[in-house]
Amino acid sequence: MKKQAFILAVYLISNTLSAQEDFKGRILDAETKEPIPYVNIGIVDVGIGTVSDEDGLFHLNLKSKVYKDDAEILFSAIGYETKYIPVSKAEIVYNEYPEILLKPTIMELKEVVVSNKGERFISDNIGYRNYGEKNYGYWKDNIALGGELGTKIIAKSGLRRLNRFEFEVWHNPSDSLLLRVNIYEDDGNLGRPDTNLNTSGKNILCTVQKDDRMVKVDLRPYDIYVKDDFIVSLELLKVYGEEGLGLVLSATLNGYGSYRKYASQDKWEHFSDVNMAYYVASELMVSEKTAQRFERRKAKKEKKQKTVSGFVIVRGQMIAGVSVFNTTTKETVASDDKGRYIIPAKKGNILTFTKDGFHDFSFRVGDKITQNIILKTK
Repeated sequence: MKKQAFILAVYLISNTLSAQEDFKGRILDAETKEPIPYVNIGIVDVGIGTVSDEDGLFHLNLKSKVYKDDAEILFSAIGYETKYIPVSKAEIVYNEYPEILLKPTIMELKEVVVSNKGERFISDNIGYRNYGEKNYGYWKDNIALGGELGTKIIAKSGLRRLNRFEFEVWHNPSDSLLLRVNIYEDDGNLGRPDTNLNTSGKNILCTVQKDDRMVKVDLRPYDIYVKDDFIVSLELLKVYGEEGLGLVLSATLNGYGSYRKYASQDKWEHFSDVNMAYYVASELMVSEKTAQRFERRKAKKEKKQKTVSGFVIVRGQMIAGVSVFNTTTKETVASDDKGRYIIPAKKGNILTFTKDGFHDFSFRVGDKITQNIILKTK
């Protein structure tokens, strides 16, 4: 199969007049005067932007005489009113961080979902998996903070609650990365991301460690509902360690498409028909009749499902908390407090066992349904 790859890289605007001015500041809550972390800051659709750090501090390099006369710097954050500062009035100081205040938005109570039609939620997982194809997407060359890589998730019409977001990491040279998960309506120009569906007032943050493989993000605390197709994106907030950025994520050939932007407040562009392997565990509201039919099919499937089980052993002791990953199905379980694991798998699947401080161990499932694993310390 032909290898497919795509890149989210840095494209900085160049100009013969390239003198840079450091516009900096500290972003605070207008009421509490507490710093606001991870605010998106940039000039709309220009490709120059950044994100405030955990203390609300930011630096934005402005280039003289590059922008239109009416160009504005946009500040946006979940839970706060958007703020604009004209580039022509951006205060350039050298020995301090001027305060920039954002006003909290008035939080409205969400509409309570009530149904008298005998409806209820059932599990309905959607999105994309990579089942061994050599398809991937990656970030490189220290992209500007606030750069995003998103994919459209096709969903059945109907009220849906989002519970968990998953993605697969193939390579990450950084010590760790701080990412933000964004959920958008596809209501922008030509179906691009626009309205953020996370109205909880809280950022969905995710730290990717160097050795992480399958990353799972709990969405339940954010109470996010959708009614049809939507877009999920990962946004770069911070890179830890001395190694440069080189995050490689699995992708798939499903042809609904991916979107990117290079920095905070930059414009979205559709750049590939290859999807990131983003996967969402969700629940769909259906009629009671449909729910009962679904539960019968699920029980029948689980009865037929084959599993592999055993104990994870180190120096004669059973150990808990070992991650067991089926590289074919992408399912992950952990050994329990007695060191026992059980995971759905069939012949030919590859299981990988990992735990900090131990060498990874992998094996291909054969005819045996039990397999004890011996891990060795590093």
